[in-house]
Amino acid sequence: MGDHDPDAKHDERGGADAIDRDRVEYDPNPDNRGLWLSMAIGALGLLMIVQSVALDLVASQFWNAVLVGAALLSIGAYNSSRRSKAEFGSAGLAVFAAVIGLWLVVGPFLIGPEGGLFAAANEIGAWNDVIVGLLAIGLGTYSAAKTRDRRRDADARETATFDRRGH
Repeated sequence: MGDHDPDAKHDERGGADAIDRDRVEYDPNPDNRGLWLSMAIGALGLLMIVQSVALDLVASQFWNAVLVGAALLSIGAYNSSRRSKAEFGSAGLAVFAAVIGLWLVVGPFLIGPEGGLFAAANEIGAWNDVIVGLLAIGLGTYSAAKTRDRRRDADARETATFDRRGH
């Protein structure tokens, strides 16, 4: 039956009079696990933004790199923030990072690096997109799978208040 003593003083479903013995604290991610994954996804986004500024890309590649980089940076920052507070990251956002990575891999082959005066920079930018995309697919998929597994293994809810019936 565990630690629950049915004869102990309990309140009737929480409220201001709940005693400490009636509450079980929820600490799903005490070691901030997965923080490095979120930070790596954010770093990939930052790399995309720096690439768009450092290389003299054509307009379509430039804006693609900036928007995708901002999305990856935002996903990484949000999940890092959650995980640094001992919470789980968002598995849905990690999957979205993987989908963005898929776009980065196929985008240069669908659109192609545009020619012109800066063809070499555009080709470097296209291959950088493919490499960053493969990394985003791997990190996003792994992060989503780990988040799902850890969430399944964690306690059920933030606080549990027991009443006299042990519920």
